[in-house]
Amino acid sequence: MRYDKALYAPEEGFTSEHVDLCNIGKGQRVTLYHMRPTESGLVCGEGSKAIAALSSAASRIYATDGGVYAYLSAEGALYDVNTRTKIAGIETEPNALLPQTTEAGVKGLYCVEKNVVRYLRSGAVQSSSQVGGTCAAMHHGRLFAASGNVLRFSGPFSTEGLTQTGKDPDKAGYIEFEDGKGPILAVVSFRDKLILFRERGIIKMRAEGEAIDFSATEMPFQGGRIVEGSVAECGDRICYLTMDGLFAFDGNSCEFLEKEEAINLNFAVTGFNFKGKYAAAVSLTSGRKGVYVFDFTRGKGRFLLEKGILSGARENFLAGTSVYTITDQGGMPVGYDCSVEIGFATPPRALARVSVEGDGTFEVRTNASSAPYTLTGGGTAEIGAKKKLTETLVTITVKSSDFRLRGVDIVWRKENGY
Repeated sequence: MRYDKALYAPEEGFTSEHVDLCNIGKGQRVTLYHMRPTESGLVCGEGSKAIAALSSAASRIYATDGGVYAYLSAEGALYDVNTRTKIAGIETEPNALLPQTTEAGVKGLYCVEKNVVRYLRSGAVQSSSQVGGTCAAMHHGRLFAASGNVLRFSGPFSTEGLTQTGKDPDKAGYIEFEDGKGPILAVVSFRDKLILFRERGIIKMRAEGEAIDFSATEMPFQGGRIVEGSVAECGDRICYLTMDGLFAFDGNSCEFLEKEEAINLNFAVTGFNFKGKYAAAVSLTSGRKGVYVFDFTRGKGRFLLEKGILSGARENFLAGTSVYTITDQGGMPVGYDCSVEIGFATPPRALARVSVEGDGTFEVRTNASSAPYTLTGGGTAEIGAKKKLTETLVTITVKSSDFRLRGVDIVWRKENGY
């Protein structure tokens, strides 16, 4: 007896996902490396222009209303970028550089180091006090500097700096806070109040007039341990990084903004205000260094890349022995490409195709591919047509600054339940 056996191949089903890169949704796993979002798609990120070549390596830069400065660690000096001159006698890296004006209208700078505060004027050190701080701010004419859980303050409009003791209302003094919330990591003058960011808490102070009238209030806090150096005022909020992500404090409450897994928080962070956005010079898990920028209007962060970024301040950054200013016109980063990473939850299915909508030539990689697929705008790559792959990351790279990337279509293939 003969039996006929019919063989039926299971019908393949497909599902697709569109990522609109003109309007990246909050919470989407999209990471931008030197790409800047616009209403018409992703373009090359901001460029950079060298504004000062330094005589030796610098470790940090500072921006005040009056200028930009770099600390030359090997020379123990501050370099004034505007005047191209050095201010000698700065023995250790300053933790803050703050403009100060006396009641008579004389303008100078407070240079706050860990163990000393120096008063600078006319390009030289005028005086110093043998008490310093790890963070500081000017508020209502007084210098406030913190070390551990102690907050010290100068006399109003004084050039004499800080003292170890003394609580005369018209002179310098100090406030010691209880242990339990960790050291004070940042001091910010904000909306007529003084805000202290401790390692695990926020204090809002009324600190004007006589010291006897100062008061402090513990504020609601979230986010876990604050990363030292990450706190920065950005217009109507103060942002800070924790191991749980980026948060913003508006003077009354905290808000979670996003968690960017690409940041390696085991290395130093310098937070600053970049044109009203939050920015921080950071190290990445890939080993690269860059500037992390969070745009409040879009609710997403991105990275600007350059080789060797060490510190940032306003529209400037330090890399190697040069100070750069960030320019609006896009420019390719030295040694890097522009790229976007699109991540997905692990799917029980195979990645079939990737289509790129835009202008330019792109390289498409998946996290299991050994070679890139080269596409022009509107092109499609067939991914793993005969393989059962469970891709969770698609990376699109551009090696030229002339491009616009509007969207990506991801097609998944289901096979026997996959």
